[in-house]
Amino acid sequence: MKRIGLWLLKNNIHFMTLIFLGWAVWGVCNWNSLELVQKLVLGMYAWLIIHEYEEGYKGRFLDLMAGRLLQLDYRALTPGRTHLGQAVYITVIFSLALLFPNQLWLTFAVLILGLFEGFVHNMGIFLFQLRGLSPGWYTAMLMAAYAIWAIVVINRNIDYPGIQWLWGILAFVAGFLCLQLSVHYLMGSTPKKSFAKAKAFLKNRFA
Repeated sequence: MKRIGLWLLKNNIHFMTLIFLGWAVWGVCNWNSLELVQKLVLGMYAWLIIHEYEEGYKGRFLDLMAGRLLQLDYRALTPGRTHLGQAVYITVIFSLALLFPNQLWLTFAVLILGLFEGFVHNMGIFLFQLRGLSPGWYTAMLMAAYAIWAIVVINRNIDYPGIQWLWGILAFVAGFLCLQLSVHYLMGSTPKKSFAKAKAFLKNRFA
C-alpha cells in the first residue's frame, strides 16, 4: 500500500493531467451548450497543464524558489512531494470555475492566476539574476496574454457587477495562501522559518 502511495505521489502531475483531459473531453462533447466563461476556463486550463510540463522539463520554477529563496533541500524529499499542493490547487480552482460558470468570480480567480504566472516568472529572472529565462517562462507569457484576451472577451460580452473582481481577487489570494502553507508543510518547513530565510536572501541580494 505504501509503495502505491509513493507511486501516486511521484506521478501526481500525470493524474492532474488525466483530470484535465476528462474535463477537456467533456468540453468537446458539450461545446455548443457551454457558457462562454467555461470555454475560456478550459483554454486557460490547457495552457496551465502545458506550463506545468514546461517547468518540469526546464527544472521547475517552484524548485528554483525553494532552493534559492527559501534555501530548502527539496531534492532530498520524496519525488513529487513538492508538486502535490500545486496539483491539488490547480485541479480544485479550475474544476470549481467549470462547475459554477454563473459565479464569475471563480473565472476571474483563474484568469488572475494566469496573469500572476506571467508576473512571477519575469520577477524570478530579476530576483535570481538568471542568465536565461526562468523555467516555464514561454508558457507563462502565453498564459498572461491569454488571460488579458479572455478578460477583454468577457467585458465585451457579459454584463456583471464590478464586485465580482473583488471576490475573484480574494479567492485567488486565499487559494494561493493555502497553496503556500501546504508547500511549506510538504517541504518540512514552516511559514515562519521560510519567511526568515527569504528575508535573509533578499537582504543579501539587494545589499
